[in-house]
Amino acid sequence: MSKTTADYLRDLLQELDDIVAFTIEGEAAFMRDVKTQKAVIRSYEVIGEIGKRLPDAFRAANSGIDWRKLITFRDFLAHNYELIGLRYVWDAVKDVHNLRAAIQALLDDLPDDEDGT
Repeated sequence: MSKTTADYLRDLLQELDDIVAFTIEGEAAFMRDVKTQKAVIRSYEVIGEIGKRLPDAFRAANSGIDWRKLITFRDFLAHNYELIGLRYVWDAVKDVHNLRAAIQALLDDLPDDEDGT
């Protein structure tokens, strides 16, 4: 069964919620805990992959989210492990609530025939 746009948006929300949960203890805890770093990096890889899978027309129609940046971040994290700067990852974490709100708004605004219900 193929996923709907709504399914992908719900998956995005789950990854963002996971990042919030993983980083609840703040930046200092993130910087000293390798498991948390790896969990957050993996969630951003999944977020970028979901971005790739969303229909091009949907991404184009919802340009308030920088899809290209999310996808590029995913590709960088997945292919340049030796160059990952944790400060850049933390900068993304600091913006997670804004991104989550934007994704939630997209999901809320989907027409009924696209929401997968």
